[in-house]
Amino acid sequence: MPIRRFVPAALVLGTTLAGCFSERSTVTETPAGDLCTNPTARTVRIQNFAFGVTEIRVARGSQVTWVNCDSQSHSSTSDTDAWDSGLISPNTSFTRTFDQVGRFPYHCEPHPGMRATVVVE
Repeated sequence: MPIRRFVPAALVLGTTLAGCFSERSTVTETPAGDLCTNPTARTVRIQNFAFGVTEIRVARGSQVTWVNCDSQSHSSTSDTDAWDSGLISPNTSFTRTFDQVGRFPYHCEPHPGMRATVVVE
C-alpha cells in the first residue's frame, strides 16, 4: 500500500513541476538577418557594448528579440534567473516569449554594466 500512495504523490509532484516549467518560454538562437539595420518594435539591438533601449514595453504573450550587432558576444540574462540566452554571437539573435505580466530586469553576463528591463503589460 505505501507504494501506491507514493506513486500518485510522485505523479502529482511531477505534473506540478512540469506546469511550473511550462510557464517558461522557448528560446532560440537565429540568424540576425537585417534586424541590425531594420529592427522591429520588439527588437533590442546590442551595439557598442550597450542594449539599444534601457526599457522595452510589450504586451503579454509578445516575443522580444535581442540582436547582436556588435563585434563581441553578449547575453540577455535575467536578473532573477527567468532566462539566460547564453552567449549571443555577433550577427545572431535570441528570441524569448513573455507570458507573464511584470518588470523583468536583465543584464549581459560577460559585461554586467550592460543593463535593461523588459516591461510586460
